[in-house]
Amino acid sequence: MQSKIDITDGDMRLLQVEYAEIKKFGSLGKRERVSISDTSNTYWFQIQRDNELVGVCGLYLAAKKCRIKGDWILPQHRGKGLGEFITKCRLGIAKDMGYSLVEVLTLHPHYYEAKGFTIHKETRKGVWLASKEI
Repeated sequence: MQSKIDITDGDMRLLQVEYAEIKKFGSLGKRERVSISDTSNTYWFQIQRDNELVGVCGLYLAAKKCRIKGDWILPQHRGKGLGEFITKCRLGIAKDMGYSLVEVLTLHPHYYEAKGFTIHKETRKGVWLASKEI
């Protein structure tokens, strides 16, 4: 049995969980156009700060690439470095798993562009496809 991914950096923690443990965030994410839905081949994570659950995110695993998905953080915890932490963690996880390409569908292309992603195209109104070789 594979051990669950558990990454801690200071007061921030990314903990792999089953979808059932983060399902309640689906309706909250939907209001902000964030898809937090049960999909096969997705690793789901709790985002914790000071041992408090403050958000969720996922990493979808396909045959030749993986995709960052489902990033949602409680509004009062935004802008405090959690996005940077979870992006860095998932890029590292993907690399450790042997992936060389990571994609993201994002409402915030400038954020990912600043992290070295290439912005490709707007796939639907306000949603951009970006990718990064790792």
